[in-house]
Order: sequence, then C-alpha cells, then structure tokens
Amino acid sequence: MARPPLGLGKHGSIRVTREGQQWVARCRFRQLNGQTVRVERWGSSKTAAMNNLQDELRNRAGERTMMLSAGSRFADAAEIYLAKIAERRENSTYDTYRHWMDTVVVPALGELRIHECDVAQLDAYFTDLQRRGYAANTRRTLRAIVAGTMQQAVLHRAAPSNPVRELERIEEPKGKRKAQPRGLTIEERRRLLGWLDGTSDDPEVARKQKIAREADLPELIPFALGTGLRIGEVCGVRICDLDLDGVPVVSGDHIRLVPIVAVRGKVYGIKGKGLVRSDSGKTSSALRIIPLPGFVTNRLRARLTGEEDPMWPLFAAAGVDGRPTFRWPSNVRRSVRAVRMEVGLGWMTPHTWRRTYATILHDEYGLTDRQKADLMGHSKISMMKDAYVHRGELHADAAVYLDAAYAD
Repeated sequence: MARPPLGLGKHGSIRVTREGQQWVARCRFRQLNGQTVRVERWGSSKTAAMNNLQDELRNRAGERTMMLSAGSRFADAAEIYLAKIAERRENSTYDTYRHWMDTVVVPALGELRIHECDVAQLDAYFTDLQRRGYAANTRRTLRAIVAGTMQQAVLHRAAPSNPVRELERIEEPKGKRKAQPRGLTIEERRRLLGWLDGTSDDPEVARKQKIAREADLPELIPFALGTGLRIGEVCGVRICDLDLDGVPVVSGDHIRLVPIVAVRGKVYGIKGKGLVRSDSGKTSSALRIIPLPGFVTNRLRARLTGEEDPMWPLFAAAGVDGRPTFRWPSNVRRSVRAVRMEVGLGWMTPHTWRRTYATILHDEYGLTDRQKADLMGHSKISMMKDAYVHRGELHADAAVYLDAAYAD
C-alpha cells in the first residue's frame, strides 16, 4: 500500500546521524506547491543539526506554519480574520470590528475550539445576545464578524462548512416596527434655516445661535441639504473641491454653467491616530460630482474671500497652531444636539439632511433610480443597471430641483 503524502508545509520524521566530525539532520518535506523534497542541515552537535533543520523547515513553511485545525481556538481564527480586515478594509471598519470582537465576541466564544463552534452553539450565543437586549442591527454586525471568523476556519480546512450560514435570519422583535426614514418637511426646512440665519432677542436663544455660528451650521447645514453628502464627506470637503464658477453643461441648444462640488474623500476618527482624511469613499460610487443649487452657491460665495488656501477644509476648525483643520463629524453632531430643540426638531441628526435630499429628488421630481444612485453615491441600484448602464455622469438638473424645493 502506497505511503500517504505529507500535508502541505509538513515534514516527515527527522533522522540525525554523525558523519565525520559533523552531525547532519535529514527529513522529507512537502513544499507548498505539492512537491516533496529532502532537506538536510549540518551542525557541530546532534542538537545543533536538529535546530538548524527545524529553522529551515519553518522558513520553508512560511505563513502556513500558522494553520488552523479543528482543535484551534476561535480566538486564533479571529486574529487571522482581523489581520485580513486591516489589510483590505478602511481603518474605521477595522476599529469597529476590533471593538466588537474584543468586547462581545471573544469573551463569549474565544476559548471554544473550532469543532465546538457548531450551529447549535452559535445559535445559543445569538439568542443570548437578543435576550440581553442587543439591537437587531448590532446583532447583524456581530453575526458578520463571527461569520468572517468561521470562514477562516473553512479556508484552513479546520471546519467543513461555515455554521453561521445555517442560522436563522435576525429579525426585529415581534411588535416592534422598523423606524421609517424621515426627512425634513418644507415647513421644517424653512423653520430650521430661518432660525440659523436669525438673531433672537432672548439671551438663551441668542447664545445657542452663537454656538451654531461657531460650528459653521448656518453654512454647513444648507450645504448638506443641497448636496446629500454624508457627514464625514461634508467635513472632508476642501476649497479646491469646489467650482463655484461652474462647469459647462449642454442644455438643449444652449450651454450653461453649473457650479459643482467634487466628493473626493471623507474624514473619520481612528483610535490612536485621531482625525484622518481618506481619499476613498464608503462605496465604489462614493467619489462623485454633485451640482450645487443656487441657495448653496450663494452662501459659499459670501463665505469665501478668495484668499484661502485651496487645500483648506471648507468647514474648518481652528488647529493648535491657528491653521485651519478638518472638523470632527462627532463635534458637528454635538453642536446639532445643542440647538435642534430650539426649532422643535429634537429627533434631527446629520443623516436627516441626507434623507431630506433624497426625498426631494425622489418624491417631488422623480429622477430615475440610476440618477438618484449616482447623486447619493450608492453602489447598487439593481443588477441590470449596475452591469449595463453608464454611471457617474453629472446630473445638472438636480440643482434646479433643489432650488425649487427651497424657494419661498
């Protein structure tokens, strides 16, 4: 009966013999390409020859020496998974996954062996999370993390299949309705912008209006309402990303100039690094060109003097040396919370402005799904439109729609 082959990156039994004044250690080794070779190393003693050979075997095996097996811990697979996330995904995604892995997943599953992480065990884990009050969206995030970790076990042949795929879908609790997206109505928009531009005789209200002005909210909020940018994208816009004079666009038999903003990145906080600006977007379609409506363009023209450095942030905070720096999205959210009750919008968040933009374009003017996806920076609208329809052009009429929506 033929001898079974060695596993990839594995070696056979080691023999050490003395030849003259030296010792030599030999064994068979199956390389990562499947070829089996004989490896030998010499030494001045039996132990030295053995150590030299083992060092060489570890070098030849390379990264495959850290293979998972059915007896490996879940925590070992988790580290391999997080290392891949760090290489392939945004720093913000890695920080999120690392946080949940360290605080919720590994404390409960880390010491389990791979073969013990079966469907029943993981189902009990997620049932316990629901019982402890974790929201459905949070449990979906945790499920994605556990699924990614177990997939590493599958790739290393430590598990025959990914047990997370067999789990039931995570649903909202019975009787709890999913919150419907909500944008600002016409009356709410007018009330908000009027309050931001006004000056109250009430000292307390005037104090909060001053907070809003110091946070650039009278310009930042209209900019967000008129562009639909995510808050990280708003804070990441630089002056050089604007063209307030406009780019030429053919409209019938005429050419008109359309002011634009080029969305070229975003800012976000990274643990241990502070605020970071990334030139990549949330999705492959996030880097885009947005036409600016007149009510936004007019405010920006009044704000900019022309003496600013083009690389400065559009909505800047003072740096430690007096040089403008990017605003933290979390600080913008904090400023919004400090003033929103004054206009009866205690539920409003920066993402409300993005929903308002989408609602205006969809409900009031009926742009095509492709145009809305381009303007919003969404990567998918449907398989057919993704695969066969050209994407990413400038939809200049969107600025006209926004101006009409905000007209008195």
